[in-house]
Amino acid sequence: MAGTAGKIGASPPGRPSAADSTKGDRTRRRLLDAAAAQIARTGPAGVSLGSIAADAGLKTGSIYFHFASKDELIATVLAEGLRETLRLLNDALAAVPDTTDARARLRAAVRAHLVALHELNDYATIVLAQWAGDELPAAAEFRALRKCYGKLWAELIADAQRGGVLPGGDSPRDVRDLLFGAMNSALGHRKWSPDTQTGALTRLLRLDAPDA
Repeated sequence: MAGTAGKIGASPPGRPSAADSTKGDRTRRRLLDAAAAQIARTGPAGVSLGSIAADAGLKTGSIYFHFASKDELIATVLAEGLRETLRLLNDALAAVPDTTDARARLRAAVRAHLVALHELNDYATIVLAQWAGDELPAAAEFRALRKCYGKLWAELIADAQRGGVLPGGDSPRDVRDLLFGAMNSALGHRKWSPDTQTGALTRLLRLDAPDA
């Protein structure tokens, strides 16, 4: 993507702008964005603190003012990516009127997830990787956030099943994981947009019917 693709540092909604942050905040963000881009390309084993610092336009020693180790830097990238994804989901759900049914909430959640994938491209690639945080002691916060995100989605699926929006009988977690697979596959496309993918999934799941 052009422009701010894959960078949390581009001041998305809910984050302070560059003018409002300190020099230390901006340096930390440059390191996180550089680390996310490199890890997304090569995996954690293929990066070094020196190469990350170079991509951020800094000296290697600057990293240690912000992160104690490579593992801590990677864990922070993971947590930042998922924290921002969770914020986008919560904001989207908060904007859905209480009077609408589970169909509207699920539509909003689908779009929020796809927006996160699109806006946080490098971070999203890392968060979705099979290795992501499972054997990294420093990634406890990421694992807690991932559990929270998965639980919230399972609840959305269960609500949709109870309301007749989705067929019942299947485990909400299984349905959630299938839906995650469909949404996450967008990262494999060269050009895509959240609106186009949301429209396709909305029609597939028949979420385009009028709200009850």
